[in-house]
Amino acid sequence: MDVKSAFNNVDKTFLGKWMEELELEADLIRWTMSFMSDRRVKLVLDGEIGDENPVDTSVPQGSPAAPILFITYLSGIYDEVERTATGVSRLSFVDDIRWWAEGKNAEEVVGKLSLVAAAAIEWAGKNRVAFDHGKTEAAIFWRKKRQGTQTEAQVKVGDKDIQFNRVATRWLGVWLESHLTLKEHHATRLKSWRNAMNRLKRLTGQMGRFPANCRRVMSACVRSVAMFAAELWWKGGNIRGTTGRAEELQLLVNRKARATTGAFRTTNLGALLMESELRPATNQLENCQRRFGLRLLGLPQGEKAREMVSYNTPLGKRLSSALAYIWTETERTVLLEEPETFDTELIQEEREEAKKEAEKERLGLVMFTDGSWLENEAAGYAVAWKSSQTWEGIKTHMGFNQEAYDAECAALARALKTAAEIAPTPSHVTIFTDAQAAIRRMSTEEPGPGEKYAVEARQHIVTLRRVAPDITIEIRWCPAHEGVEGNEKADKWAKLAADEPDTQGVESWTYSDQPEETLLPKSLANIRREILEKKWMEARQWAGGQTSKNKYKIPKSQRPDGTVAGSTKRLTLRFYQLKMGHCLTGEYLHWTKSRSTPQCWWCQCLKQTRNHLLKRCPRWKKEQKDLWE
Repeated sequence: MDVKSAFNNVDKTFLGKWMEELELEADLIRWTMSFMSDRRVKLVLDGEIGDENPVDTSVPQGSPAAPILFITYLSGIYDEVERTATGVSRLSFVDDIRWWAEGKNAEEVVGKLSLVAAAAIEWAGKNRVAFDHGKTEAAIFWRKKRQGTQTEAQVKVGDKDIQFNRVATRWLGVWLESHLTLKEHHATRLKSWRNAMNRLKRLTGQMGRFPANCRRVMSACVRSVAMFAAELWWKGGNIRGTTGRAEELQLLVNRKARATTGAFRTTNLGALLMESELRPATNQLENCQRRFGLRLLGLPQGEKAREMVSYNTPLGKRLSSALAYIWTETERTVLLEEPETFDTELIQEEREEAKKEAEKERLGLVMFTDGSWLENEAAGYAVAWKSSQTWEGIKTHMGFNQEAYDAECAALARALKTAAEIAPTPSHVTIFTDAQAAIRRMSTEEPGPGEKYAVEARQHIVTLRRVAPDITIEIRWCPAHEGVEGNEKADKWAKLAADEPDTQGVESWTYSDQPEETLLPKSLANIRREILEKKWMEARQWAGGQTSKNKYKIPKSQRPDGTVAGSTKRLTLRFYQLKMGHCLTGEYLHWTKSRSTPQCWWCQCLKQTRNHLLKRCPRWKKEQKDLWE
């Protein structure tokens, strides 16, 4: 059910009533009423400006507050309908309202949905809301494939009878058919990427953009189109129903790689993908599913979707398998209703200025923090400060499931906690860190990696200001490895804490209410790094299986040479063709049956190969000397 002229028909009187029923703050309600009052509008048509007229309804489209106010305006319909029609759930997005009902047969579902439609229309009539019945759709999904996909039953919506869609139904960009195989969705996305590729032909041609820019354009305009929602239908390699789709996507990847490098169609796929910095379709599909699982794990605690990763369902099992979900607990995030105020100044200056600030004498307590992550995946942090002429500090080992990012954030939170515990409370607290990402994390309490430490930091700041309201608290960035004594000391201790947890003075992470051996939950940043490393490892393994070591050597780094990728397309396509062995030589043209012999047309050598042209052909003797000397 689609709300007709959604934003334009919001009545401020009814909106205020619903805001009161939701027990929102009186100041917020008054602000909303003022926001929607005394508004005037002019129409501009073909450059002609019309008269100014007052507007008593609607919320301004384009305003960040508009969708929030509209959702608030519609909030009453959901509880009202669900009270009237029991067993019905809502699945809605702004003005696009969906009702979900389950039943043993189509007739039972039709009965529930007809009751829902009647209740929704009744509520709408009382609250000056209208539905566009021309856009109303009904879709039915079957649990068992042996059941038919067609039914003649119709849902009664006002004075219209709505028949269930006989083809796939589009919702939020995903095409859903009766058995939820997403075949129609995949076919639609493939058609869209073909259209996108055709539109980009001139940009990626021989006289087109640099290869690096071609790659970016392809990823933004083609891959994102073809792979949209692929994590929902992908079941893994060699699984019936998805292998064929992966092969179709692989053809897309091959085409993208050739458009990026200018390689011929006969070029080995392993070499082609390595040089174009693209990955095989199966690898991209696996990575999509892993990232989807990570996004679910990053949702705030209490969100039902977060639990999907561990559900005993086909999708839940696939996500667990994709993430190698064997750990017992992951970092949890929360959506705070009333977060503590972050009454602290965050300062990030230019390198030279920041170094001077870190080296000069300062009032009060001056602390340096650092986090460390080693190749054995151990993490630790340190907090260092000077007492008289002696360095004191804290060294904490965080285990093997955290990242440097977590250690840096934890160090900042610990520094603020230590400052709050020092008596008497200093008048100034300055904390230096070389991690700009950690500083940015401290500035927001939004759910995500490191949120736990940002929340803790706020609590310690509140404690400090409760004792000393006029205290000055600064968190400053300082450059790493620039000879700043405090930073070097914190760096040394952080490495020690990560590498040697049993060393005297190094503490292990503990919870106040749990045994000392309790491990930290696996961090979201740690999972993200593992996903990143795994995708490139799998891509290299796939490329290795496609190529011969005698004909192509896989580069150590997946990233292409920046000099080549940033050169003109006409020059780089010759470079890539020569490097991958499929180039305009006598040997290649003879192999493709374009010439009768592989003979060199410059010097009449029996076989014209890459090596012959680059090293031995007398026609290019001067160029060969310049190249190799």
